[in-house]
Amino acid sequence: MAKKNKGLLHKTFAAARAAVKLGDKDKARDLFDFMIYTIAHERWENDVQVTDEMEDVRVGVWLERAWYGLENNDLLL
Repeated sequence: MAKKNKGLLHKTFAAARAAVKLGDKDKARDLFDFMIYTIAHERWENDVQVTDEMEDVRVGVWLERAWYGLENNDLLL
């Protein structure tokens, strides 16, 4: 089985989780916000729907990951 390259959202999510573990709340918040912005931009520019996939994951799941990351780690402003 060929190994799939991880895209921008996968890398950003991993970096945000790592920042949370290190206690760098500002960086984690910025990364989760960047995920939301990236998805919003794709939805605006390319009419991507919540049920569509980006990087082999549904857009709705990406949004949940970003929002839960913000909420569960007290990163909401």
